Amino acid sequence: MQTLETDRLKLIPFSLDLMKAAMTDKAKLGEMLGVGVPDSWPGSDLAEALPIFVKNIHPSNPVWDWLIIHKVDRVLIGDVGFMGGPDERGVVEIGYSIVPEYRNQGYATEMASSLIQWALQRQEIKMITAKTLKDNIASIKVLTKIGMHCVGVEDDYLKWELR
Repeated sequence: MQTLETDRLKLIPFSLDLMKAAMTDKAKLGEMLGVGVPDSWPGSDLAEALPIFVKNIHPSNPVWDWLIIHKVDRVLIGDVGFMGGPDERGVVEIGYSIVPEYRNQGYATEMASSLIQWALQRQEIKMITAKTLKDNIASIKVLTKIGMHCVGVEDDYLKWELR
């Protein structure tokens, strides 16, 4: 997968080597990327999922996840991805996280917009979905701004789609 860029951000494909470094040595990850890695990254959800990602990824498969780099500050500020790539119907689910120090500055909207534009140009992707907790106002705002539509409720989550 390609590196994506916005005005303020660079999205670097989260390769198997980078995942392994993220799990074992954040200083090494920072060296590999040429950026600082805050103590607040990765968030608990990604930290829990990384061993599963590493176990299930095959080096020849495409990468469907990216690391978010703040270009001016040269800092890793988050991660974004499509939960394993499109299924047989061409559906991907977007997920993302921004470290607390960089929240509420429009970075999630900026990177999600860039990734959505990239995804909609790919023939194998027909629909983008997301889900967020009902009380996650910041994420609800991001999903609305990037053009997603709330299509239902499942337990404590709102379900979103963009076709």
